[in-house]
Amino acid sequence: TPEQCPSVVSLLAESYNPHVRYGAAMALGIACAGTGLKEAIALLDPMTNDPVNFVRQGALIASAMILIQQTESTCPRVKDFRALYAKVIVDKHEDVMAKFGAILAQGIIDAGGRNVTVSLQSRTGHTNMLAVVGALVFTQYWYWFPLAHCLALAFTPTCLIALNAQLKMPKLKIKSDAKPSMYAYPAPLEEKKREEREKVTTAVLSIAARAKRRESERKARDSHEKMDVDPPSETKELHEVKEAASSSKEKDDKKRDEKEAKESKEKAEKKGSKDDEKEKKEPEPNFDMVEILQNPARVLRQQLKVIQLLEGSPYVPVKDIQIGGIVMVKHIQTDTEEELVKPVAAFGPKPEEEKEADPPEPFEYTED
Repeated sequence: TPEQCPSVVSLLAESYNPHVRYGAAMALGIACAGTGLKEAIALLDPMTNDPVNFVRQGALIASAMILIQQTESTCPRVKDFRALYAKVIVDKHEDVMAKFGAILAQGIIDAGGRNVTVSLQSRTGHTNMLAVVGALVFTQYWYWFPLAHCLALAFTPTCLIALNAQLKMPKLKIKSDAKPSMYAYPAPLEEKKREEREKVTTAVLSIAARAKRRESERKARDSHEKMDVDPPSETKELHEVKEAASSSKEKDDKKRDEKEAKESKEKAEKKGSKDDEKEKKEPEPNFDMVEILQNPARVLRQQLKVIQLLEGSPYVPVKDIQIGGIVMVKHIQTDTEEELVKPVAAFGPKPEEEKEADPPEPFEYTED
C-alpha cells in the first residue's frame, strides 16, 4: 500500500549511491501518487537539495506526482514545493537536469487543467495495466525525452458525471460536506510587478565643482565689502510690550489646543460606544461549511467520501455515488419532466464569422 512504501525505501533514500537515491525518489512518486503522504514528502525534502543533479531531478518529479491535486488545506507543503519549482526554473545558475525536472514537475502538478490525478488502479480497485505501462515507459525519459509524454496514460479524470437511462446529463445538485476552499482550484500565479529604479544622481565633474566653488567665494567676498546698515535699536518699553503680547498669544493658543483635544476625545468615545453596541446587536456570521455542485462536477479523490445527492433530488443513483466517475441515476419523479444539461461546443464560444461576399455575376472577358 502507499502508506507502507516510505518505511520500505527510507534507508535507500539515504544511500551513498546517487542512483539508488534517485530510484528511491521515483519509487515514492509512483507508489504514493496523488496521496500527499507527509512521510513520503519528508523523505523527498532533503533530496531536493542533493549535491547530485539527477537526484534533485527525480525528487522534484516525484514530489509533483505525490502532491498532484493537493490543496493547502489538505497538504500545507504544496505552497513550498510550487515556489521551489518556480525558483529552480528561473534560476540561471541551476543545472540543466534539475531545471528539466522542475519543468516536468510543474507540468505534472497542474496536469489536465488541474482536473486529473495519477492513478495506477481503476475506481473499483483493480490494477490498470495501461496506466502501469505508461508510468513504466515514463521512467525511461532520460534515455529519450519524448517518453515523458507516456505519463499521460496514467492520468485519470477526477470528476462526477451523472447520466440517465438515455445516457444524457440531467440537471441535478450534489452536496459536498466540506468548505469550498478545501478542494478548490489553486490560486492563479501572480505576475510580479517591475520595481521602478531610483533615479541616480548625476555625476558632477571636478572642474565644474571647482568653478562653482570659486563663484560662491567671489559672491561672499563682494557681499562682505558692502556696508551693512544696523537696524534702529528698540526701546525698553517697546520690547516689554512685544513680550507681553507674545505670551498672551501663546496662552490663548494653548487653551484652544486643549479644548480641541478634549472635544475630539469625547467624539471618539461616543463613536466607540456606538460601534460596541452595533457589534453586540449584529449576530456573528455563520460560515457555510457545505458546497453545492452542479452536474457534471470536478470532484477530487479525497472529496468523494463527503459527497451525496441533495435531499429531495428527483434522482437516485443506481450505484453508490461516492465511487466517482460516470454514475447512472434513475428518475423517480415521473410526474415531472427531466431537465437536461445543454451541450456546449468544445473550445469555448467561437466569434461570429462575417458573412462571405456573394460571387460576382457571370461576365465575358475582353482584351480591350
